[in-house]
Amino acid sequence: MKYYGITDRGKLRRSNQDSYVIATNEKGDVFAIVCDGIGGGKGGDVASRIAVSHFSKVFSENSGFEDEHSLRSWIRQEVKAANRKILIAGSANPELKGMGTTVTGVLITGIGRYVINIGDSRTYLYMPDGTMRQITVDHSLLQDMIAHGELTPEEAENFPRKNVLTNALGVWENVRVDIFVCNDPVSGFLICSDGLHGYVEEEVIRSIVMDRHMDPALRVRKLYNAAMDAGGFDNITAILIDLEGEEANEQ
Repeated sequence: MKYYGITDRGKLRRSNQDSYVIATNEKGDVFAIVCDGIGGGKGGDVASRIAVSHFSKVFSENSGFEDEHSLRSWIRQEVKAANRKILIAGSANPELKGMGTTVTGVLITGIGRYVINIGDSRTYLYMPDGTMRQITVDHSLLQDMIAHGELTPEEAENFPRKNVLTNALGVWENVRVDIFVCNDPVSGFLICSDGLHGYVEEEVIRSIVMDRHMDPALRVRKLYNAAMDAGGFDNITAILIDLEGEEANEQ
């Protein structure tokens, strides 16, 4: 397995509200997450960093999972704990009130591979046959309206409120987390914020991700360059995880 991550504020934003971490636990499992902060002033920066710090700490101290039930319980427990931390920090400082963050990531363990999601950052998987598909479903007003048939594809393209979230970490007392199982044979995962997927065509992303002649670090930097070439309008974060050889086909 090889992995690499990058984050940058882009061309227009004054600060970088994105954060990411690639953590390992005592058993050698890997947890890679991307967080995209929301909130005025420094709120988004703080919220995403609280989330990354929390998950990095508790995962590094984790001794492994006995089964899928224990893994799912751990995820839900730590999501609630991170949510509380951000809510408390926001209520203690008026400048941070209402801050929150997206969270998406991949948990690779001996019992399976799991994708988690809160918000509109995304996780994609790519396959040995060269295909790539989005695993996560955006928790956004736009996605809800598409799902209910309230917007045509053309209307969705020009929808003015694309960044309105219906679910985020640290904004509300109750937060839901999607958990997807990805134990079919895959070549790897791309985890990214909307600074990449919101501005670069998916086919361009796919062509870069699937260029397996390049090391993950070079492909991630190429994805970053594509986002900058598209305008660099938002913070840009991406993690690429290559599952190599036989490991890519383990069940």
